[in-house]
Amino acid sequence: MIVSQPSEEIAAWVGSRIGVAFHPPYTTLAHIDRGRIIAGFVFNVWTEHDVEVSLAADRLSLTLMRSVFRYVVHQLGCRRATARTRADNAEAQRLLMRLGARLEGRQQAYFGDCDALLYAIMKEDFPYGLHAEGPEGT
Repeated sequence: MIVSQPSEEIAAWVGSRIGVAFHPPYTTLAHIDRGRIIAGFVFNVWTEHDVEVSLAADRLSLTLMRSVFRYVVHQLGCRRATARTRADNAEAQRLLMRLGARLEGRQQAYFGDCDALLYAIMKEDFPYGLHAEGPEGT
C-alpha cells in the first residue's frame, strides 16, 4: 500500500536510514508492506520547477515509482527532481541512475565527512513516468 501519512514517521524512517533529520515543511510517500515501511520518499525545498527528493528503501516497487512520478510532476508541477547522495555510496548512485537521474555535480563536504553528488531527474527522463503506461503517459 502507498501512503503519505503519517509524514513525521515516514520522514524519521528515511532520515534514520540516510543519516539526516528533516524539518518541516516537507511531504512524504511510502510503501507499507505488512505494517512496516519498506521504502520512503521525503520531498522538500520545493521551488515550483524543482523539488528535492530523499529516498531510503529496502526494495522499490513499480507502483511506488509511478506514484512518485505522479506526485512530482502532476501534483507539485515540477519539471525536475533533485537528489543528493554521499560520494562513497555506490549503491545509491546506481539506484539513482536506474531511476533516470543524471549526475550534475559535486558538493564538497556536504555531509561533513564526505562530499555529496548532486543528481537531477527530468520528467522527460523518468523511466516510470511519461510513457510508462502507454502513449498517454501517466
